[in-house]
Amino acid sequence: MTEWLHATDRQGRFVKTEERTALLAEIRAHSRRHGDANLAVPVVHIILLTTSGLIRLVQRGDKPENPFMWDKSVGGHVVTDNPALTRQDFDDNARKEIQEEIGVEEVLIANDGLDYHRLVQSGAHDLHTRAIIRMIDHDPWQGSLSRVRGGEPWLKRHNVVVYVGVFDGPFRFVDGEALDHRLISRAELMDDLLANPWNYADGARIFMQKYYHLLR
Repeated sequence: MTEWLHATDRQGRFVKTEERTALLAEIRAHSRRHGDANLAVPVVHIILLTTSGLIRLVQRGDKPENPFMWDKSVGGHVVTDNPALTRQDFDDNARKEIQEEIGVEEVLIANDGLDYHRLVQSGAHDLHTRAIIRMIDHDPWQGSLSRVRGGEPWLKRHNVVVYVGVFDGPFRFVDGEALDHRLISRAELMDDLLANPWNYADGARIFMQKYYHLLR
């Protein structure tokens, strides 16, 4: 099935809609020629933690970008018919990616930080079957290095909405995009990112640098 993505500029304004493979090839070629991407693609990035505070990392499968590297819990392009790219579009895709990539069917998205803490601490939700997440950032021009097998790395730009959440249940890798997952503390992950940077997708490094203080 053909997948269409919207492309945006550095302010997050809509530029055009194009078939996914063709759009990414165009952006990749521009980035390699000029050292930076000319357009951003909308994505969601999600880090899940256990209630004990351990970060849940996922090992990517044999994918075109960053194959077999450790990465955030969930991530994916935002696919929507709406070029305005509203908060609801990002929320809907965050829920869809969690369901498709790690097999968590029940996803509750908090309205804000206070609502998130109320939902988590209420005891009304079984965190072994339901994930609770909250939005913590929207960056329309986040850059990360994309590594490809047998090719030159390139700087990719994301119009990204970032979420953090909690889930204690098992991950089920449904679509084959991930191979494994592990639990790690914030301090251990920071140390390992410094000692073994090539084991990690660049998005994991960016997540830890920007949002370390929110991962608790």
